Amino acid sequence: MAKVIAVFGATGLQGGGVANALLEDSDFKVRVVTRSASSDKAKALQERGAEVVEASFDDPGSLERALQGAHGTFVMTQYAIERPDFYQLEIKQGKAVADAAKAAGVQHVVFSSLDAVQKTMGFPCLLYDSKAHVEEYMKSIGLPVTIVKYPLYYESYLSLRLVKKLKDETYKIGYAIEGAAIHGVSVTDMGFALREIFKNKDEWLGRTVGFSGDKLTIQQHADILSKHLAPNLFKPTKMTVDEFSNLPFQGAKHFGDMFKFWRLGNPDHDAELTRQLYPGTRSFDQWVQDNKGALLSAMANKM
Repeated sequence: MAKVIAVFGATGLQGGGVANALLEDSDFKVRVVTRSASSDKAKALQERGAEVVEASFDDPGSLERALQGAHGTFVMTQYAIERPDFYQLEIKQGKAVADAAKAAGVQHVVFSSLDAVQKTMGFPCLLYDSKAHVEEYMKSIGLPVTIVKYPLYYESYLSLRLVKKLKDETYKIGYAIEGAAIHGVSVTDMGFALREIFKNKDEWLGRTVGFSGDKLTIQQHADILSKHLAPNLFKPTKMTVDEFSNLPFQGAKHFGDMFKFWRLGNPDHDAELTRQLYPGTRSFDQWVQDNKGALLSAMANKM
């Protein structure tokens, strides 16, 4: 009998990758947990065979109903960085899902977490620390949990996030981490890694997996993008973390703290372990080659 896996965030990148991979395996029945069952993405998943249920992080009863009868769940929380209380809000939401999973008797919770920066580095990174706090709570109430951690998404380049076209027709990549090598991964690929975790619950319960396809500098990202998308030329920003943190947009300070951790910390990611889970995990070079058309289309439409 197929095991029901309730997937939070299935209409987004992380959860969408998980739902996609599970839908391709008859061992599982996907239950999409969403605020709006009428959204185009929710309907598309339903057409592929997913069950779609509505629930809200602000309604604990709806979360428990959404998790009733589920063997497992993929849980991710989303920060509302436009709100001054986003840190407390994300922790509240994560705890609500944890309590609902406990009450519903879910046998395998896979939680998308991040490193505890304040605890390990001595400076805050609220985008990370909120998830680390939820992870700690899940463990404290005895949930049967596996922790996964995503690094930089390759797919961020499809939305041209932090990529700006300059007057000289070159493209500047705005990650303020000059000289530091960082991990990256395709969220599409990691859906299949998550599927393996759900297929082998006993092996992965209580463990942490930091995903990685490779570890490169942003200069190397720029070189790879330039190679595949020629004659377009990419280059990294020379901006420092402090300069980025002072940019006049909502959340700049928090993203700056994240870049600071990427530069100074040792994020917990493991390319070898990732490929044990999913041998098809692509490097950034492979991913850009596979997505050349989509990248060029995004550049043409948005620049």
